[in-house]
Amino acid sequence: MKTTLSFIIGITFIFTSVKAEVEKLDSIEGDFSFKYGFLSKPTEESKDITVLSDSSIIHTGELLRINIGYLTKTHIYVIYKSAEGEYLSIFDSKLDKEVESSLDTTYSTAFNWGGMGPPPGIETFYFINTASPLTELINLVNRFEKVPPKGKAKLAKRIQEKIDSLDPDVMDDLSSIVSRLDKPIAGGVAFRGDDDDGLRDQSLTHECQGTGGMAFQKIILIHQ
Repeated sequence: MKTTLSFIIGITFIFTSVKAEVEKLDSIEGDFSFKYGFLSKPTEESKDITVLSDSSIIHTGELLRINIGYLTKTHIYVIYKSAEGEYLSIFDSKLDKEVESSLDTTYSTAFNWGGMGPPPGIETFYFINTASPLTELINLVNRFEKVPPKGKAKLAKRIQEKIDSLDPDVMDDLSSIVSRLDKPIAGGVAFRGDDDDGLRDQSLTHECQGTGGMAFQKIILIHQ
């Protein structure tokens, strides 16, 4: 009798665990979101931190930082397109040493106070959070730096086409998209980092809502 009871309890536990994992996977494949903070400051020593959003103006020499919080079982990427049209993968959760977490949500620094160098122009950052890995896109981006100058234009076109196929703003069937809005979490623009209510290096200031296994946010900075 004890053996039978133990077997039943074991089967019940396994079934409950599997059901929980399936429910988590269903949730990932459905609607989810990620949070981020895109910050800038004039110098390394400065305590004046500014929140950046789409169409923010930045200047050569300013320092940028990107913080993100995302579902641990998902994949998130930050891809940068420079004013000169060069592509760079600046964050890939697969390579992030901080992602080894048993928690549902992972918090990482995607870019840690890097300087914005010349030339001025339009700087574009793509935040892409997906249920499935974007292996082909990331492989193309990682190839960009190694490709000879003559081949960069062709490769850049392929990369942009891949990105555009994920961007809800350039997809043809917009009726199939539920809202993917850049929803602010905290108001305000500039803060003193050493104030009690001020912005911190680790702050997350916005939330990007997704659906259908993906959340996509494009941020353009006007570099002057």
